[in-house]
Amino acid sequence: MNRKKGSKKLILSRPTIIKYVDNGLISMLPSFDSSQVRPFGIRVHLGAEILRPNATDVDLSVESEIDSLYRRESIVDDGLVLAPGEFALGATIESFMVDPGLACRLDGRSTLARLGLMVHCTAETIDNNNNEHRAVVLELKNISEFTVKIPYRYGVGMLTFIKASEPVDPADEQTQYAGQLDVMGPNLKFPAPYFGGRDAVKSGPLAAPVR
Repeated sequence: MNRKKGSKKLILSRPTIIKYVDNGLISMLPSFDSSQVRPFGIRVHLGAEILRPNATDVDLSVESEIDSLYRRESIVDDGLVLAPGEFALGATIESFMVDPGLACRLDGRSTLARLGLMVHCTAETIDNNNNEHRAVVLELKNISEFTVKIPYRYGVGMLTFIKASEPVDPADEQTQYAGQLDVMGPNLKFPAPYFGGRDAVKSGPLAAPVR
């Protein structure tokens, strides 16, 4: 099948990642360390704070205050301990900003996966090209029979970079997590993505979209 030149989506390899950093197409804080570049991505590490969920119900049709859902904890001294079945939010030490022609994906480490630790449960694609650095929030879930302790600054995953078929307009990106330099909980006050618009949602059978 013929493809137009420049339309291919590519995963960046180590030489290209380093070149993109040098050219400013990938920017990283606190600083770029070339020793953390893997064959197809950059190693990322667990930050200093996590959010643990409180025992409460969540209704996604109702705005919720984040303080009622999670409690913030430091893991600098004692690390993050997850018992079987437990869940927490963490964040990468590193924050990134990328060119509008790039998207990112986060892969958890194979070693942690073999211990039953899910590092990034969903929302794998990261379109962080909105002219600011952002950390990557980690959805950490222990699905094993082990109690797992993860030290602060431990390498938990790898950020990969994908060249898009065409650059996107940064003005089109959603901004509910602007300024995300450490762990942030879900923004349940941002306009929810209802099919047909929020006003189309009714109780009972699916209502026809509002036009």
